[in-house]
Amino acid sequence: MVSGKVVSYSATPDVPNSRSDTFNTPEDDGRPGEYFFYLGALANQRHDYEHAIAMYKVAASWAYKPAEYNLGVLYLNGHGSPVDLPRAMAWFALAAERGEKQYVYAKQLLYAHLTPEQFAQANEIWRELLPTYGDATALVRAKARWREVRYSATGSRVGSAATHLVVGGMVGMANHQAPTNYDVGTGGMIATTPGEVTGVHQTDGVIAYQQLRASDDPYDPKFQSYLYSGTVTVGILTPVKVKDAELLRDNGTPPPDHP
Repeated sequence: MVSGKVVSYSATPDVPNSRSDTFNTPEDDGRPGEYFFYLGALANQRHDYEHAIAMYKVAASWAYKPAEYNLGVLYLNGHGSPVDLPRAMAWFALAAERGEKQYVYAKQLLYAHLTPEQFAQANEIWRELLPTYGDATALVRAKARWREVRYSATGSRVGSAATHLVVGGMVGMANHQAPTNYDVGTGGMIATTPGEVTGVHQTDGVIAYQQLRASDDPYDPKFQSYLYSGTVTVGILTPVKVKDAELLRDNGTPPPDHP
């Protein structure tokens, strides 16, 4: 027997457990796919799979590949829907669009275990999903959002001559006149500014907009912003077939116009 292990991302311990999370940095605003992925991951933790699917689909519409991969895992397991291997294959194919090894491997492994009829169904589903979730559309949408947030740093589409920008809540006074923050000795602070009351942290614009200036792509590999940790594992157990070994040895893949 061969066990094809596919690892599903799950929320890590530092993921907030409530809607009072801190998704309020410029990068967060420019990368909504990551935000909805967290909501899906939290729903997945609670075994609320229908809501997880809904949130992952929103994230996928922003070209967030971990969400597309997780959708494949949910359909593979029958979580939130009956087991649907062709639909899982279609989502794995979308996740593998950029050639990330983990997603390509999951796609190839599942492909090796589909019947011709299931593969034909996967192609049909993939073509239905492509106009909304494929990079040709979704990544364009995500990049447009990224640019919009970058432009908002100056309020101008042509840039700004401003030398200093602070992102976060302020008291409306010059910095040297702002009230002092006091440590109350219990691990907490006395909040004295609107930003602190609402949980906003003040950050110099040079830091806050660093990623936005560094690339036009919110998912540029150099950012390494994906959640690559997880604990949920599923397996496909089937007798080994000759084509399985050949597929994995040769790193084969279906034609470009197929999942």
